[in-house]
Amino acid sequence: MASEMRLVILLADKTFFDGNVLSFNVTTEKGQLGILPHHTDLIAKLEISPLTVNENGHVHIYSIGGGRIQVVQKENTAYLLVNSIERAEDIDKERALRAKENAEKALEEAESQREYYRAEIKLKRALNRLSISNNLH
Repeated sequence: MASEMRLVILLADKTFFDGNVLSFNVTTEKGQLGILPHHTDLIAKLEISPLTVNENGHVHIYSIGGGRIQVVQKENTAYLLVNSIERAEDIDKERALRAKENAEKALEEAESQREYYRAEIKLKRALNRLSISNNLH
């Protein structure tokens, strides 16, 4: 039997997932990272990106809205604290397209650095969701 590790995915208000996985891939501020069982200790910022999880040979794809990762080698556990998460098959492509258009409009109309930054994050999330949705179909 292949070696497994525990993956815990947390949102601010609940636990999204807590179980054993063979591996997972995330994107940190330094690039893509593949995490296998017994990975060395790690703390990093997660980007708005896809999350790919290999759970018992079944690959699951999620859209995450950024966050943090902590890997604790002695526990053989990875913790993902994410701002948002959505299963690829649950992404509403039309809603994501509308969100993209609204974010682009907000970028054009931004009157402050803060408004621009918020619109930019909304656009990144919409583009990530669309990219994952397009690769699924």
